[in-house]
Amino acid sequence: MTSNGATGDTPPQRHGATPAPPKGGGAVPGELELLLAEASVGAAEAVGGFAGGVYLPSGTTEGLLRLAVMAGLPTKLFRPWWRVHENRPFPVAAAHRTGRAVHLPDAEDAMRRFPQLMVSLPFPFSALYVPVVAGPERFGVLGVLRSPTPGRPVARGDRQRMQRAADRLAADLAALKDGGTAIVWDAEPLPVQLPSLTAPPVRIGHFDWDLDTGTVTGDEAFCRILGHTPADFPGTAEALAGRLAPEDA
Repeated sequence: MTSNGATGDTPPQRHGATPAPPKGGGAVPGELELLLAEASVGAAEAVGGFAGGVYLPSGTTEGLLRLAVMAGLPTKLFRPWWRVHENRPFPVAAAHRTGRAVHLPDAEDAMRRFPQLMVSLPFPFSALYVPVVAGPERFGVLGVLRSPTPGRPVARGDRQRMQRAADRLAADLAALKDGGTAIVWDAEPLPVQLPSLTAPPVRIGHFDWDLDTGTVTGDEAFCRILGHTPADFPGTAEALAGRLAPEDA
C-alpha cells in the first residue's frame, strides 16, 4: 500500500467486519493467514480505516517484502505494490528498514517525503505503516489506509492504537514461529472481504392525519415507533411532531 495525490470518491469506512475463513497454510492449516487477516481488520477498525494489510518477507528472495493480506479493497488495486524491496524509497520499505512507523496524513505529505511515488489509486487517502517487531525479529509491516486529513498530522491516539495492533501481531507471530511456522510469504496476497456496515432494522408504521380536525390515528407499529401504545397515544399533530427529530418535523 502506498499514498499519493489521486482524486475521486473516498471508499466508505467499514467497521465490525470479520475476516473470511482462511484457505490454509503454516504448521496449523490457516493459522498464519488467519492471524494476518484478523490483524489487518482490527487495525483498520482501530483507526477508522477502510483497508488494512500486512507485508511479510519473502522466503525465497532476500530483502523482498510481499503483500500477504489485503483487507477491504481488491488486491488487484495494489498489484504494483505486491512486491517491494526493503531498500526502495517507499513508505512500507522505510518502516521495515528503519524499524520506525511511517504516518502519512495526506497526499501532499506523502509526495514531500516520498517523491518517488508514481502509482495512483482512484481516490485520496492517508496511510499508516508500523513495523511488526518482536525483539530482534523483524516480521514485516502492518498498514492501514483511511481518509486523508489535510494539514493535520496523524493523531497521537491513532498512532498508539496502530502501535498496539502491530505489537499484538508481533507477539502472535513470534509464538507461531516458535511452534515451527515460517513467517514468510511467497504467494499472491490473500484478499479479505469486509462486510458493509450493518444498518439498524427499519420499522414501518402507518398513520392517518385528518386535516379538518387535526386528529392523528396510527396502527400499533406507528405508536410503538413513537414510544406509545395505541391506547395512550394522544392522537394530535403536536404529539406526533414532538416525537420527531427537529429536522424531520
